[in-house]
Amino acid sequence: GDEVRYEEFSERYRTASTPQEERRYLFSLAAFRPQELLTRTLARTINGEIRTQDAPFIVGALMMNVDGREQAWEFVKANWDQMDRLFPKQGLRRMCGGIAGLATPALEQDVRTFFASQKIDLGGKTLDQYLEQLRIAVAVQEREGDTLRAYLKHQQPGV
Repeated sequence: GDEVRYEEFSERYRTASTPQEERRYLFSLAAFRPQELLTRTLARTINGEIRTQDAPFIVGALMMNVDGREQAWEFVKANWDQMDRLFPKQGLRRMCGGIAGLATPALEQDVRTFFASQKIDLGGKTLDQYLEQLRIAVAVQEREGDTLRAYLKHQQPGV
């Protein structure tokens, strides 16, 4: 979507008549592609515009957005301390589940370096499980990426 659609969805989020409608439009903000719109959504997660109970889920969804994952990851690294203070601990743990979307070898290494250097403890085996999910996603991408791209290209009409 473009900026007009983003503003429409933002307004519908703010004026929703049901909690379900509110969540639908809120989470749609994490699915946009233009970086400037994703920047606005990320900023809203720590400036009070998005409730702290919802914000970690939006950041996690942005890390799963192939068009915004690197931007979201940079935002997480730059704002970790603030998010750690703002977000409920359970929300912070759930947000980190979004690292599975950072499925490139370079991003995986950066994720591992960041969590190790920050000595972040998400409780129990949570972080280990998220890192394992990331490792599997990267391995699948490395092993099957070319085959999948070729298949999808073949499936497109007129290609």
